[in-house]
Amino acid sequence: VFDVSSMYDTYSSQLGGLSANTTAASVSGLDEESTDEELMEACKSFESYFVQKMIEEAKKTLDNEDEEGEYMQYFSDTMNQEYADIITESGQMGLAQQLFDSMKTQYNL
Repeated sequence: VFDVSSMYDTYSSQLGGLSANTTAASVSGLDEESTDEELMEACKSFESYFVQKMIEEAKKTLDNEDEEGEYMQYFSDTMNQEYADIITESGQMGLAQQLFDSMKTQYNL
């Protein structure tokens, strides 16, 4: 049985984060009858979430005194999300495509 929701639950419990609800919403509706486009969108959503977490962790290694205020933190989070979306849409990382190909092969979709 193809269950993307359980895959997402595993990754989200390990990664955590603010945009997890958005990613969960895109993944939770998928099943065996989902189209290739829906599956690819879910994979892109996961890749974007993953890249955003990588950016946030990388930024923790820097001394960012400029991001101490509530509004600066919100701006930084929004900017990180946009960077992640741009990286994902460029296709250069390729995680979404690898997930898509793996799921299509493994679950015969």
